[in-house]
Amino acid sequence: MKVKNLLVAPFFAASLMLLSACDGSDLDGATLVVEKGCVACHGMKGKAIAPMYPNLNGQWEAYLRKQLVAYKDGSRVNAIMALQAQNLTHEEIAVLAAHYGE
Repeated sequence: MKVKNLLVAPFFAASLMLLSACDGSDLDGATLVVEKGCVACHGMKGKAIAPMYPNLNGQWEAYLRKQLVAYKDGSRVNAIMALQAQNLTHEEIAVLAAHYGE
């Protein structure tokens, strides 16, 4: 029985390491814009799909981050963006801003 435990332990430890490596800290901007629905209005590269939506390409990353935080905390009001931003983590906001910003 003890020999079996010695063989299983390294596999268990490796599994834990893989799970911790996949904790979302390596978020990909292109994937995130699809998962969070940003692409529906702002397109993959920040070129809006209709004139009523703002283009995000060419904006500064810091500006985009600030605006997403403002939508999230309610200091900037827009019904659509408030709903979109409320569930974003600060890490996701940073990744999205980096993806769309310069």
